[in-house]
Amino acid sequence: MRIFVSYARVDKPFCIQIVDTLDVHETWYDQRLYAGQNWWKEILRRLDWCESFVYLLSPDSIASEYCRKEFELAQSLGKHIVPVLIRDEVNLPDNLKDTQYVDLTNGITIEAVKVLLNSIYIAERRKHPALPVSAIASERVAPPTTNPANVISVAAAAMENGQFDQAVFLLKQAKESGFTSRFINLDALLQEAETALERLSYLREAEREYKQIAELVRLSRTRKLGLEAFEAFRRDFPDYDPDELAQLISKPDESKQSVIQVVDRKQDNRPPFLLPLLEWCDIPAGYVLVDEIDKSQKAQQRKVRVDGFKISKYPVTHSQYQIFCDDADGYKNTQWWEYSPEAYNWRVNNPESKPGRFKGDERPREMVNWFDALAFCRWLSSKLNITAVLPSALEWQRAARGDDNRIYPWGNTFDKTRCNTRESEIKMTSLVMRYSNGISPFNVYDMAGNVWEWCINSKPKPDQSEYSDTNEELIDITLVGERAVFGGSFVSAYQRSQISFHYYLDPLCYHATIGFRIVQKNVQK
Repeated sequence: MRIFVSYARVDKPFCIQIVDTLDVHETWYDQRLYAGQNWWKEILRRLDWCESFVYLLSPDSIASEYCRKEFELAQSLGKHIVPVLIRDEVNLPDNLKDTQYVDLTNGITIEAVKVLLNSIYIAERRKHPALPVSAIASERVAPPTTNPANVISVAAAAMENGQFDQAVFLLKQAKESGFTSRFINLDALLQEAETALERLSYLREAEREYKQIAELVRLSRTRKLGLEAFEAFRRDFPDYDPDELAQLISKPDESKQSVIQVVDRKQDNRPPFLLPLLEWCDIPAGYVLVDEIDKSQKAQQRKVRVDGFKISKYPVTHSQYQIFCDDADGYKNTQWWEYSPEAYNWRVNNPESKPGRFKGDERPREMVNWFDALAFCRWLSSKLNITAVLPSALEWQRAARGDDNRIYPWGNTFDKTRCNTRESEIKMTSLVMRYSNGISPFNVYDMAGNVWEWCINSKPKPDQSEYSDTNEELIDITLVGERAVFGGSFVSAYQRSQISFHYYLDPLCYHATIGFRIVQKNVQK
């Protein structure tokens, strides 16, 4: 049977698995190259060609304009529709609510495949003539379009709402139509949307595969096979382990107890505590060469020793900060602000956290002032039994610069492909793991551009050195005064993303260009 598979691009890995499952049939799916009118003509030709229309249902495909149009055309042409539910949080549209669907939310299981193949078999037995595309009114056949004058604002809104598939579609269509802008770099915006889409697709595939493996691990009879599968899984998805199965591999004798704890948490609806993307980079003790003005107002450089510490590989992300906001013992608990009267007064007067400007779990969290950033550190310390704080100015520079006096984390020459500054023309935050070619010597990401990062240092008095290795007053969290930010942001010119460049801001200040990362001191015993 000739089958047309409609899907959202973010679900492509699972789409390919389903197509492989249907290999006994002649199956076609759009590669989503968005090649202008030629692309749409091929869609129409394949809709005319197919005998059955398989619609992969996910929140993204339901929201997708082109998926919706493909479905409506297939209906109009009298094609046999086979809805396939691939994610369980889908709100079905009215024209599908009364249609029996195939449930693949638990993966491609034997029973689910039987139902899918049976649905297609029934369609094969009930073949009836379908209308040709030419029989449909021309306005129904026109491809999805957006007014070129509005394409950037519509695409940006789609990106902010996490609809990266739609954003890529709009931006590629805009390029194909010859859209240009004097001030906006369309290629940079498209690259940002595609990077975010690829990452989201990666996480969707990881989540789907991991879910099945975790179920094997939770059952004593299949635990060994599950852990073997997890080790293979880690080769493709090394940074995805929400249930911390890796601990069971290193501690096999404790696996039964650990698994029971995971099951119990889920049974009583208490999710396990974890911070996705929380990874630490070890920064060895060493020296930082700092620029200073001496008492005679002459510029000088001085080496200052910095003890070893750990620093978060990425800035604190939306998903990490949201866990703090949602935790009953997190933002709701005023004790995390009790380190100073000013911080406590801020929290009492602001019972709700300020929402971030840009959506996306793996973008840096912004709109966080210094008081809230330090409260997050205190909360995290209690959760992980560590001492987590904001980095000092010396620690931040040590993590960014390494053992030489480089200007940027990657070297001495600015390169807009290694960071998100004004020159990148993205005009919004980017994924924290995007710039793997812009990491510091210690593998720390995003230390140039994207968002300014709060440091613990207060502004020195006129007779104080900014980088004194003995002056504890500069990092006293109880003192009133402006606090340092380093690193530049997506609206900063490249000169402000230099490692040594910094500002001092009111700790009450919050903005869409300011975030933070954390350091870990000695582990509590």
